[in-house]
Amino acid sequence: MSTFQYKTGLGNSAAYQVSGYPQVDTGSGDTAINYNTVTSQVTIANNTGTAISASFDGSDDFVLPGNNTITLNIKCRQIEITATTAWSICAALTTIDKNELPEP
Repeated sequence: MSTFQYKTGLGNSAAYQVSGYPQVDTGSGDTAINYNTVTSQVTIANNTGTAISASFDGSDDFVLPGNNTITLNIKCRQIEITATTAWSICAALTTIDKNELPEP
């Protein structure tokens, strides 16, 4: 007899409605941040006068001008930051495994 094993997935809206598990990363310069689970929201802060750029799962670069913060409701498993100055990121993580997202 088989037993059904429930697991959250990309189509599970409840996984995005609950509060995410926070992960805060700070740094300066170029880096890639890899998450074990899918994000539901990402806030990027650039508190310097120089623009930084970010890409999500290998997408085209998103440029954030200096002295700005943006919050994006986005599903991703990796963020790549290109910067010469300091930055910080707060990601809300779901319980959805990163392998549920299709390859970019």
